[in-house]
Amino acid sequence: MSVDQELIETQKNWIPLEANPEVLTTFMQSLGVSKDWEFCDIYGIDEGLLEMVPSPCVAVILLFPITNEYEDKRYKLEKEIEEKGQVLSDKVYFMKQYIGNACGTIGVIHSVLNNANVIEFNENGFFKQFLDKTTSLSTEERAISLLKNSEIEKSHEISALQGQSNVPQEDEPVVLHFVSFVHVDGHLYELDGRKPFAINHGESSAETLLKDTANVLQKMIDEDPKEIRFNLMGLVKKPNEESEEEEEKEKEETK
Repeated sequence: MSVDQELIETQKNWIPLEANPEVLTTFMQSLGVSKDWEFCDIYGIDEGLLEMVPSPCVAVILLFPITNEYEDKRYKLEKEIEEKGQVLSDKVYFMKQYIGNACGTIGVIHSVLNNANVIEFNENGFFKQFLDKTTSLSTEERAISLLKNSEIEKSHEISALQGQSNVPQEDEPVVLHFVSFVHVDGHLYELDGRKPFAINHGESSAETLLKDTANVLQKMIDEDPKEIRFNLMGLVKKPNEESEEEEEKEKEETK
């Protein structure tokens, strides 16, 4: 059976996750990520607001509206990449989205598994087992593997029902979409399961991930200035309480 045939026979729709750091953190940790890691709000893309984000920040998740203008520009970008090619590291973990309303879960997976070298996993948890099982698979086969995984489907459902806002139904149209941005091998990648491949946005580093992602978002805003519905969250290592106390002490001493 081909991937497309299997997809048609197993198509699902999930209840969408809320863009809430606490919800995504609980969801992520329930699937085997160390409690040292969490999601936090990023309140804007100005330099001062980015400096408020705890360090290290290893991934950024963006929630934004899917508009006709966005779809047109992204389609043109995809065609341009297909014609001209792009640098694409084989270390990038990317998967397609074959489940309706699963973009939040896909965003968390992309954020976590592209940082498997720094994030601690529970050996028996979903993330470690899914990574081991799917590393050698194609982007489509990874999507099918996720679609068949009952553990993450159940965790997604529990987390989707935990949100503070009104929970939409599985078949209710959703126009907001999650994508993630990660640094891999010296480049910034946008990972969107609705796209055929990861998108390389140019050179980057672990230290400049936030700034480089902000530059990409600024371009999106410039393309459609009337659209201001954006939500940003960062995947960060929890600040050490002792480190925070030292930082506060240093600030006081420099006053």
